Amino acid sequence: MRAIASIPLRLVVVGMLVFTSVPVALGQGRAEALREWYTLANGRTEFEVSDPALLPSRLALAAEHSGCRYKEGIEQNPISFIKLGSRRLAIVFCHAFVGSHQVFDLSNLERPRTVEFPFLAQPGRFGTTVRPGGITWKKEVGIFQAVMGSDKLPTMRVRHTYRFEENQHSPTFVIVRVEGQWVPGPDEWTTIWDAQRWSFPALPK
Repeated sequence: MRAIASIPLRLVVVGMLVFTSVPVALGQGRAEALREWYTLANGRTEFEVSDPALLPSRLALAAEHSGCRYKEGIEQNPISFIKLGSRRLAIVFCHAFVGSHQVFDLSNLERPRTVEFPFLAQPGRFGTTVRPGGITWKKEVGIFQAVMGSDKLPTMRVRHTYRFEENQHSPTFVIVRVEGQWVPGPDEWTTIWDAQRWSFPALPK
């Protein structure tokens, strides 16, 4: 009877070990992610990284899972880290025949998330994409510009302008303008679509 009685006791002990090891592992993962980040940032809120070996491991894994070939040409297109409000963002260039940046939300350092952008899918319609083109962050005016085009000439380059808005759940890039430019052609950009100011209708009397 002593041996039989010990079986449930062993199961209880094993179960306790399993359940207590889960939060310990999660805590270790978070601690490691924080350690990687603070070592890299070193007190900075905006900086660039041109060595793939220096990237936080979870950001590198998220980029690889999304199919982003970030290691190719990283010296010419370093990864930019910026902070907007309470959000940390990484702007990563993905090498391809027509390369594009991707933006990762690093608010949760353990689970970097790709950020989707609205873009002009076809005349009169909008869609979303995680690769809107080559991104430029214009800090002085608080906007992002993404340019998409082809090396094949002639071609139409399309530039989307975004404003960053922070909400409770995730960062949001709000589109404010879409422009086009023929290459070869004049350097001027022609507005294709422009956001108009709007307001809710007045309360009926």
